[in-house]
Amino acid sequence: MNRDEQSQQTLQFVRQLAEQALSRSAGAPLVGGNQVSLLYDSAENFPAWEKSIASSQDSVFIEMYIFANDQFGLKIRDILIERAKQGIQVCLLYDWLGSWRAHLSSFFKPLLEAGAEVRAYHPPSLSAGLALLGRNHRKMIIVDRRELFVSGLCVSQSWQGQPDKGLAPWRDTGLALRGPLLAPALAAFADSWASCGDSLDARWLAPADTQPCGEAAARLIATTPSTARMMRLDLLVASFARRTLWLTDAYFMATSLYLSALKQAARDGVDVRLLVPRSSDIRWIAAVSRTQYRPLLEAGVRVFEWNGPMIHAKTAVADGRWARIGSTNLNLSSWLVNRELDIALEDAGLAGELADRFLQDLEQSTEIVLRQERRKPVPRPIGKQEKRPRGTPKEMALSSASAAARQAMRIGDALGSAVRGSRMVESSEAPAFLSIGVALCLLALAIAYFPWLAAAPLVALLAAGGLAVVFKAAGLYLEKRRKKQQLRLAQPPSDDTRDPPADCQ
Repeated sequence: MNRDEQSQQTLQFVRQLAEQALSRSAGAPLVGGNQVSLLYDSAENFPAWEKSIASSQDSVFIEMYIFANDQFGLKIRDILIERAKQGIQVCLLYDWLGSWRAHLSSFFKPLLEAGAEVRAYHPPSLSAGLALLGRNHRKMIIVDRRELFVSGLCVSQSWQGQPDKGLAPWRDTGLALRGPLLAPALAAFADSWASCGDSLDARWLAPADTQPCGEAAARLIATTPSTARMMRLDLLVASFARRTLWLTDAYFMATSLYLSALKQAARDGVDVRLLVPRSSDIRWIAAVSRTQYRPLLEAGVRVFEWNGPMIHAKTAVADGRWARIGSTNLNLSSWLVNRELDIALEDAGLAGELADRFLQDLEQSTEIVLRQERRKPVPRPIGKQEKRPRGTPKEMALSSASAAARQAMRIGDALGSAVRGSRMVESSEAPAFLSIGVALCLLALAIAYFPWLAAAPLVALLAAGGLAVVFKAAGLYLEKRRKKQQLRLAQPPSDDTRDPPADCQ
């Protein structure tokens, strides 16, 4: 066997190991033969949803964090009502907390009256206890068991912006998919549906068409509380990336473990970039995110803030070959507590398209840099002339020496970064730390004067947990008693209860 053949066998072995690691981390196999289209913002996602649902002939399954009682929510509800009256199987699962306004306003009652099945995930309950902290954060629509939509968008006109006030639509990303991946998507919906009541009828679990209809290979990662599937996969991808790792996240509050993975990748020469909102619909999260900038920047990670009203996308693209789109944010709530749903694509064409869109987004963003007197690695600013890196297999296998050279080149571009559309990290760090510090001081003063402010939440938390355990114990006792009664009725009468013989009477 010559050296080339040995290299090929080694490369094949490494690829098999990588595939095995990705499958085990995500808890999902790679499924080929899918047709995938990327959809951007409400301008592309919402019309695709409407058209597909309105033309449904078999079933519509929706799992949605927010189903809002607003103009767009009413529009989708009316379409669902019309389909349900036509005999289409309509199942809607919404999160109670995300859709509480619609829930309390009886928004879903007309759907029920039309024959649709509607369930709320984790409504307030004494028996739920600490499980109430976990929410169903998924955004998934399955039409006719043939077409799947997955995204970061919810059924809410918030994503359409406010043109009358000059506010642009929210930036977000989704996809439409047909092919064999419908099978795990239906299974994921059925699992969530069963967590809120009776199981979905088995006839709805089979995709309408299992034949390949495209070239895209993908995984469906359905995260449930405590499985941490997406967290394991995110860490693994950060370790596997060799050239680029570009992340867009709406609520970035990463763990120290994930921050370390990003920093190590950047130090090893990987072009790591993070795009987050400058202004967020949850303001305190943006403040906390800014406190994590400095260690990332010092390691060579490039951080950008979106200039528009809100960027809500949760996407990642690595080496122009791997990408993910879905509902999972880079924080503990999404990784460990919520139900989330993401599609991981292993397709150079789709990943390349998403990488190009990322570069386009950076043109509407501001890069955060370190002050020059304290700078470590400060990379180049993004510009319209910058292109997505493309490399040959040989270039992808560069040694650590060339990685260090690329790092040195980014340091040399510090001045250009400062001059062209970037701002110093201290300008964002100071307000972030100040707001957090002031909030903590005010909370401390409030608790000092009103101790019940600290005691009441703790009492409520302990009471909720205790009552949940008590209700669970009571249910188990009742189940035990019921089984004993069934067993007693099923047993034949014993000998000592039968009529005695005649000579003994």
